[in-house]
Amino acid sequence: MNSQTARKPENKRSTRSNKSNKYVKQTARFDARRDGKPIIFGWGGHLSHKEKLQFQQRATWAVAALVGLLIVAVIVGTWVNLNVITPSLPITTVNGHQIPQSAYRKLVALKTELEEEKLNGPHGLNAQAASLKAQVDAQQKIIDADTTKIDNLNKQIKALPAGASSDAQRQQLNKQLASVKKDLTAAQTKHDQLNNQYTNLEQNTIANEQQLFTQSQVGNDSATWLQDDEIIREWLAKQSKAVQAKVNPTATQVNQFIATLKANLPKGMTYSKFLSQDNITDSDVQTMATLIVRRNNMQAYLASLIKSPTYQVLARSITASTQADAQNILKQLKKGADFGSLAKQKSVDATTASKGGDLGWLARGQLAQADQTGVIDNWLFDPARYVGEISPVLNENGAYHIVQITGIDPSRALDKTTLQSLKTNALTSWLFEQRALPGMNITPVDQNKLTDPSNMPPDLPSGAPATAVPGVPGGLPNSGP
Repeated sequence: MNSQTARKPENKRSTRSNKSNKYVKQTARFDARRDGKPIIFGWGGHLSHKEKLQFQQRATWAVAALVGLLIVAVIVGTWVNLNVITPSLPITTVNGHQIPQSAYRKLVALKTELEEEKLNGPHGLNAQAASLKAQVDAQQKIIDADTTKIDNLNKQIKALPAGASSDAQRQQLNKQLASVKKDLTAAQTKHDQLNNQYTNLEQNTIANEQQLFTQSQVGNDSATWLQDDEIIREWLAKQSKAVQAKVNPTATQVNQFIATLKANLPKGMTYSKFLSQDNITDSDVQTMATLIVRRNNMQAYLASLIKSPTYQVLARSITASTQADAQNILKQLKKGADFGSLAKQKSVDATTASKGGDLGWLARGQLAQADQTGVIDNWLFDPARYVGEISPVLNENGAYHIVQITGIDPSRALDKTTLQSLKTNALTSWLFEQRALPGMNITPVDQNKLTDPSNMPPDLPSGAPATAVPGVPGGLPNSGP
């Protein structure tokens, strides 16, 4: 009998679940499919998702690039404005020639340093005051020592016993006493002289210099000097080569000027520090030094032309307050009225009215120097003038003048004081006359640029000290009650 093992039937899983299948609907994202949604301002609905992403990325980069460009443009524009455009803007003009703000800034820097040296340099006013003070103190020590000697000698003389035996000693002591008294008198005289110099230097010279050491004063002087230099150079262009050679600076003169500048720098200041803090270069200093040397040469040249005897005119004037009054006076003169009588009656110049308007004998430059304008000077010293001639109404410093020439002397002597004054102020008088010439066109200085902080050196005070303290660099305001 065959035994057979019954095989257990296999459990076969049905191909289908008895449970009902649940189907989940999934929607696949197609980057190329259009969803119809706009991106901005209703636009962009026609783009696919992928195209929208690309557009957004590109837009982001474009905005970032634009912002970057704007930042760079602002930085570059600011730099160009500060370093190119603004410095090139004119602060004033002379006969149409622009004087740029950059030249003004450089001259202000150099003049400020020169003023610092004048006050605080090794040979400056404060150093001179310190030297005088030391000399005053030294003389005081001599005075004190001599006073002590005199007291001792008087005691010795008084202590001598009476009688002939002491006569020789008394005589010797009296001789010493007379010598010491003489020394004391000399020391006291010298002390007083030095002390007067010291006091005058501190209370007047240094104090006045500190009052002028301000942004406004140095700025105005610098702008005026730039105008003057343009006038000088325009005049020089019409002169002979010989005259030009006397006025135009040589390289040696400019180098000497700068060497002197470096040698007189105040303690703690170096040339490189000066350039750095004022944001200028050595080339800038040389350019401005050339201007100053040319100005000095022009003064020397003009002073050399003034000699005695010289051409002079005898003149008289009538001054009126208004144009209408002056014109009315001129009409009366043309009808034959007496000039001297009208001057006494009508002239508002108290100095000359009582003298019939008499100005005395005048050399060229005297009136320009006194009145700070060259209008009358230019008319009086025109070669075409003749004795008896009466001027038109001349407007000068807000007053109206009529002048008459009553005498001409082509070679009249000058007294020493007048001659020296004319030489000292030769350039000043000449510039007044040049500025008053017909056709001279000088525009007013731009006051906004005059004291603009970007043009001012850091060591130039904005204003004068309330009370200048002698011997103290820059002065100090009065801090007392």
